[in-house]
Amino acid sequence: MGITPASSGPLYVPAELTIRTQAADLQTDMTEVYEDLGLKRPSTFRQEETAETRQILLENIALKAQEGDRMLNPKARKGNVFGDAAHQRYMRTGPKEVTIEALPRHGVYIDFRIHPPEIHIEAKGALPS
Repeated sequence: MGITPASSGPLYVPAELTIRTQAADLQTDMTEVYEDLGLKRPSTFRQEETAETRQILLENIALKAQEGDRMLNPKARKGNVFGDAAHQRYMRTGPKEVTIEALPRHGVYIDFRIHPPEIHIEAKGALPS
Protein backbone atom coordinates (compact mmCIF):
# COMPACT_ATOMS: atom_id res chain seq x y z
CA MET A 1 0.00 0.00 0.00
CA GLY A 2 1.70 3.20 -1.14
CA ILE A 3 1.05 6.84 -0.38
CA THR A 4 -0.63 8.77 -3.14
CA PRO A 5 -1.03 12.53 -3.26
CA ALA A 6 -4.42 13.85 -2.27
CA SER A 7 -4.64 15.91 -5.41
CA SER A 8 -3.40 15.21 -8.87
CA GLY A 9 -1.24 18.42 -8.85
CA PRO A 10 2.57 18.62 -8.90
CA LEU A 11 4.61 17.16 -6.01
CA TYR A 12 6.66 19.50 -3.80
CA VAL A 13 10.33 18.76 -3.07
CA PRO A 14 11.61 20.47 0.08
CA ALA A 15 14.64 22.77 -0.07
CA GLU A 16 18.07 21.61 1.11
CA LEU A 17 19.62 23.61 3.92
CA THR A 18 23.37 23.42 4.59
CA ILE A 19 25.00 25.26 7.49
CA ARG A 20 28.79 25.34 7.98
CA THR A 21 30.38 26.83 11.07
CA GLN A 22 33.99 27.69 11.83
CA ALA A 23 35.58 27.87 15.27
CA ALA A 24 36.39 31.33 16.61
CA ASP A 25 40.01 32.57 16.49
CA LEU A 26 41.64 33.81 19.67
CA GLN A 27 45.05 35.49 19.70
CA THR A 28 46.78 37.06 22.68
CA ASP A 29 49.95 39.10 22.94
CA MET A 30 51.55 39.61 26.35
CA THR A 31 54.76 41.24 25.11
CA GLU A 32 54.02 44.62 26.75
CA VAL A 33 53.09 42.95 30.05
CA TYR A 34 56.39 41.04 30.09
CA GLU A 35 58.31 44.24 29.30
CA ASP A 36 56.49 46.22 32.05
CA LEU A 37 57.33 43.61 34.66
CA GLY A 38 60.89 43.07 33.39
CA LEU A 39 60.18 39.43 32.60
CA LYS A 40 61.42 37.24 29.80
CA ARG A 41 59.12 35.57 27.31
CA PRO A 42 58.21 32.01 28.39
CA SER A 43 60.18 30.36 25.57
CA THR A 44 63.36 32.36 26.35
CA PHE A 45 62.95 31.76 30.09
CA ARG A 46 62.49 28.00 29.53
CA GLN A 47 65.63 27.74 27.37
CA GLU A 48 67.77 29.66 29.87
CA GLU A 49 66.36 27.77 32.84
CA THR A 50 67.04 24.41 31.16
CA ALA A 51 70.73 25.28 30.70
CA GLU A 52 70.98 26.69 34.23
CA THR A 53 69.21 23.67 35.72
CA ARG A 54 71.66 21.30 34.03
CA GLN A 55 74.58 23.24 35.48
CA ILE A 56 73.06 23.24 38.98
CA LEU A 57 72.36 19.50 38.72
CA LEU A 58 75.98 18.74 37.82
CA GLU A 59 77.24 20.94 40.67
CA ASN A 60 74.89 19.22 43.15
CA ILE A 61 76.07 15.78 42.02
CA ALA A 62 79.69 16.85 42.58
CA LEU A 63 78.87 18.25 46.04
CA LYS A 64 77.00 15.07 47.06
CA ALA A 65 79.99 13.01 45.96
CA GLN A 66 82.34 15.21 48.03
CA GLU A 67 80.05 14.88 51.07
CA GLY A 68 80.02 11.11 50.67
CA ASP A 69 83.80 10.99 50.35
CA ARG A 70 84.18 13.06 53.57
CA MET A 71 81.71 10.90 55.48
CA LEU A 72 83.37 7.64 54.43
CA ASN A 73 86.96 8.80 54.92
CA PRO A 74 88.02 7.92 58.47
CA LYS A 75 90.88 10.47 58.40
CA ALA A 76 88.50 13.36 57.57
CA ARG A 77 86.09 12.54 60.41
CA LYS A 78 86.55 15.33 62.90
CA GLY A 79 83.56 16.29 64.98
CA ASN A 80 80.07 15.83 63.57
CA VAL A 81 80.68 15.16 59.86
CA PHE A 82 76.96 14.63 59.15
CA GLY A 83 75.91 17.83 60.92
CA ASP A 84 78.62 19.83 59.14
CA ALA A 85 77.47 18.48 55.77
CA ALA A 86 73.84 19.37 56.55
CA HIS A 87 74.84 22.87 57.70
CA GLN A 88 76.90 23.50 54.56
CA ARG A 89 74.01 22.27 52.38
CA TYR A 90 71.61 24.65 54.15
CA MET A 91 74.00 27.57 53.70
CA ARG A 92 74.17 26.87 49.95
CA THR A 93 70.42 26.48 49.48
CA GLY A 94 69.14 28.68 52.33
CA PRO A 95 66.14 31.01 52.17
CA LYS A 96 65.58 33.01 48.99
CA GLU A 97 64.07 36.46 48.63
CA VAL A 98 61.28 36.81 46.07
CA THR A 99 59.70 40.06 44.90
CA ILE A 100 56.38 39.95 43.05
CA GLU A 101 55.09 42.88 41.04
CA ALA A 102 51.55 42.16 39.98
CA LEU A 103 50.26 45.30 38.23
CA PRO A 104 51.74 45.99 34.80
CA ARG A 105 51.06 49.35 33.14
CA HIS A 106 49.74 47.68 29.99
CA GLY A 107 47.17 44.94 29.65
CA VAL A 108 47.12 41.83 27.54
CA TYR A 109 46.22 42.35 23.87
CA ILE A 110 43.37 40.01 22.95
CA ASP A 111 42.04 39.58 19.42
CA PHE A 112 38.89 37.48 19.29
CA ARG A 113 37.29 36.86 15.90
CA ILE A 114 33.98 35.14 15.42
CA HIS A 115 33.24 33.83 11.95
CA PRO A 116 29.62 33.96 10.82
CA PRO A 117 28.08 30.67 9.74
CA GLU A 118 27.84 29.89 6.03
CA ILE A 119 24.22 29.12 5.18
CA HIS A 120 23.29 27.69 1.79
CA ILE A 121 19.72 27.02 0.70
CA GLU A 122 18.96 25.12 -2.47
CA ALA A 123 15.30 25.46 -3.35
CA LYS A 124 13.92 22.49 -5.27
CA GLY A 125 10.34 23.64 -5.80
CA ALA A 126 7.61 21.59 -7.39
CA LEU A 127 8.14 18.66 -9.69
CA PRO A 128 6.22 18.69 -12.95
CA SER A 129 3.47 16.14 -13.07
